[in-house]
Amino acid sequence: MHNNYPRFPGFENVSLEDSYVLDIAVHPGVLTLKLDLLLLPGHPGYWAPLPGERACFRQARVVFPSVRDLHWAGQSVIRPAIDMSGSADFGSVDSLSSLHDGYKILGDWGEIILRSDPPSLSIDPAPTT
Repeated sequence: MHNNYPRFPGFENVSLEDSYVLDIAVHPGVLTLKLDLLLLPGHPGYWAPLPGERACFRQARVVFPSVRDLHWAGQSVIRPAIDMSGSADFGSVDSLSSLHDGYKILGDWGEIILRSDPPSLSIDPAPTT
């Protein structure tokens, strides 16, 4: 699958393939992916990993607004992975690409094909110490 999400406004210098999907929420007119998002060097929110960290991860949301049509195949096989700390995730976003009239998202949690307005990416504020 061809990933063209890095060309979407606001998706520069992030890696969805190396991020973790924490939740997928579908509500009338809106699809939201909650992520533990990997920021790459060059992203304005990037910082060098602290000792014990392997990369710069931040909580984030990808929101598809004004959803007009949504098909989600493979939902029945969703099983979260539980890490040593007890945190659950649903794998990564293997691909996110624009189609002629919508978007296609693939991951361990299935395949979502939807027609919506362009997605936005919002990153939660960095924790303060």
